[in-house]
Amino acid sequence: MIDQLYASSLSSLKKREALLGITCAALAIALLITVSTLTQRRDRIIIVPPGLTGPVAVDWGKADTEYLKTFGLFYATLLGTITPRNAEYVADRLSGMTSAASYPSIRKSILATAKDPSFINSGSATNFIANLVVHDSEGGSIFVVGEHRVYTGFGVPKISAMVYEMDIRIVEGRPVVDAVTNYPGTEPRTKQWKASHPGWDKPQEQK
Repeated sequence: MIDQLYASSLSSLKKREALLGITCAALAIALLITVSTLTQRRDRIIIVPPGLTGPVAVDWGKADTEYLKTFGLFYATLLGTITPRNAEYVADRLSGMTSAASYPSIRKSILATAKDPSFINSGSATNFIANLVVHDSEGGSIFVVGEHRVYTGFGVPKISAMVYEMDIRIVEGRPVVDAVTNYPGTEPRTKQWKASHPGWDKPQEQK
């Protein structure tokens, strides 16, 4: 009698142990699936930065047009505002916003300008004031149009129209400038503009 009860209890215990093992395995699998889902999830963040009237959105690998335009405006203003004292600071700030391929040449250009004896001795400073930001829906580039001002400490500043053109992508939720250039004028060289101006990138012949 006792042996039968013992055998029955032992059999029941083994069944419960097996059931508990299956339950633990199922919970482990569910936990792995949950963790995997959370690590792969990329939330879309919507914010309203100061100076904007509406929200902008950015996620892990892309952002809306307003976000890109706002970042492009900030980048161009920072890049275009140089003094002998702030050049190192500006170059350092741009390092985290610029691709590894483009940053060395940008840094070199900034520091070269700041170390130019004529720039230092004249007390010069440059300032970029934007008045228009354009997104090329076909080419994807951002264009910041404005005035490039050079102050020398003597009289009125020298003002020239300038356009900053840049390619911006979102890397792990943050904006990175892949390429940037600037040229005189007020007309952004969008994909449509380039198509209607064949030979625009060829040097003009001297007359």
